[in-house]
Amino acid sequence: MKKVLVWLGFIITLVCLYFVVRGLDFGKMAQIVKEINIWMLCLTVAIYIAGYYIRANRWHYLLKHVKVLKTAELFPYLVMGFMFNNVLPARAGEFIRAFLTGTKKGVSKMTTFATVMIERVFDGMVMIIFFIIGYASFHYLDTLQSIEPVNLFGMTLTVKDAVLWFAFIGSGVFLAVFIFMFLLMYKKDATVAFIHKIMDFFPEKVREKTGGFIDTFISGLGILSDLKGIMIVFGLSLAAWTVEAFTYWLMGEAMNIHINMLLVCLIMAVANFAIMTPSTPGGVGPFEFFGVGIMLLFGFPKEQAAAYTFIVHMMILLPIIALGLIFMFREGLDFATVMKEKQKEEVK
Repeated sequence: MKKVLVWLGFIITLVCLYFVVRGLDFGKMAQIVKEINIWMLCLTVAIYIAGYYIRANRWHYLLKHVKVLKTAELFPYLVMGFMFNNVLPARAGEFIRAFLTGTKKGVSKMTTFATVMIERVFDGMVMIIFFIIGYASFHYLDTLQSIEPVNLFGMTLTVKDAVLWFAFIGSGVFLAVFIFMFLLMYKKDATVAFIHKIMDFFPEKVREKTGGFIDTFISGLGILSDLKGIMIVFGLSLAAWTVEAFTYWLMGEAMNIHINMLLVCLIMAVANFAIMTPSTPGGVGPFEFFGVGIMLLFGFPKEQAAAYTFIVHMMILLPIIALGLIFMFREGLDFATVMKEKQKEEVK
């Protein structure tokens, strides 16, 4: 199944990139990139990395009921986890972050993984908010290009409709996971019984593993029983993504591409929903396809849209990869060791 997803992701990436680069004037695009204000670029990257410290502080609150760890202690492991997400398929960094933190800080790996999953749910909820804000672009920006509606499964959809449905699907996934986590906390017996019924369809080895994980996973959901904790985590999630949205806007200014903040919110929300689809590591392909598509929809030349989207995605990926490698070196780790230990853990 993993191999199928890897190949599917590779195909989706190639298809998305094909439509992005088709018809591009690479000379014009290179000229746009050459004119980037380097000082503003450096400032943007620094602010972007600062947003990860906010995420580390959020993780501190998520783990607080299990073990009190300082934000500065958690920051390297959070960055390393995101680094592995950027270089490995299937968001493997989520598991590796839980594994490294559990090993180095003496916290249950499955409990730690549960806190990582809660992060993703809160991220999804905040993305919904940014999408709602960004969707106002369709009403308040007068540069919207007229594109013929398409017929899909008997329904006539405008681009506006398609973006809305895309966001609904992404929102539905996060909402379903959030409800499931709440049920695990407050209706534990009934939910666990339901999980076991589903697991009856799987091989015995899989059932044994799942049964052992449930209780430790639930202990990682402790923050969901604390309303004040939920509000703090939500506030930090909103702050982290607000910083990221600001860096999207600032990168546009560094490239002399002036993008309305409403449109920035729409690009960020849709592009981040897009990378939930199978693709190569880091969401390469879907991110560019939807980012460029939305900018074209609002009248930006394709060369500007492609240059901006590629540079923003590089800002998201490369600094975290570099910082993650530094932290790995500092911790005396290397890729081969981490992957070998992770595989041993999966076999147990």
